Amino acid sequence: MKIKNEILIQAAIADIWTALNDIPRVALCAPGAELLESRPDDSHVGTISVKLGPIALKFKGTVSFIERDAANHRVLAKAQGNEEKARGAAQADVVFALSEIDGRTKICVESDIQLAGSIAQYARGAAILQSTAQVIMNQFARNLEANLSGSTEAAKDIGMASTMAKGLWNAGKDLLK
Repeated sequence: MKIKNEILIQAAIADIWTALNDIPRVALCAPGAELLESRPDDSHVGTISVKLGPIALKFKGTVSFIERDAANHRVLAKAQGNEEKARGAAQADVVFALSEIDGRTKICVESDIQLAGSIAQYARGAAILQSTAQVIMNQFARNLEANLSGSTEAAKDIGMASTMAKGLWNAGKDLLK
C-alpha cells in the first residue's frame, strides 16, 4: 500500500536536514517511537507504537538508511518490524524529500508499506492508514519545531485514543469529499 504525507516546518532546510540525520533526535520527536540501538552500518533498532482503528500495535524493528543525497535533500530508507504480540509484520520502503517554501521546509514522505499476518486486515482501509499516518506526521512536525527552537520540554506523544479519533475523523471527511 502506498501512502504519501506532507508537513511544513517553520525552519530552514539546512536545519531540518541536519535534524533528520540525527536519529536520536528524530526518535525523540516521533510519537510512539523509542530508539534502542544505533549500529555502525547506519541501521537503527527501535520500537514504535501505533493505533490502527481499534487495535493498539507495537512493533520492534530496524530502519536502514540505503541512500542519503545531501545535495537534493533526499533519503531512501527501508524499515521492517514485527508486532510484539505476534499479530504480524510490516515492511516499508520510505523516501523523504525536503524542499524550501518561503523560509519553511516541506517534508514529503512517500511510503510503500506491506503488512503481513492479522494486522493486514486492520489496515485494509487505506484511508484510515493514510489519515493516521498524517496525524502522526503532524505531531512529529510540532515536536521537531519545538526541539529546533531549543524547547527543554520533552516531545509529547499523541494519545492512542486521540490518534484513532483524528485518523477516523480525517478518513471520514475524505470519504465525503
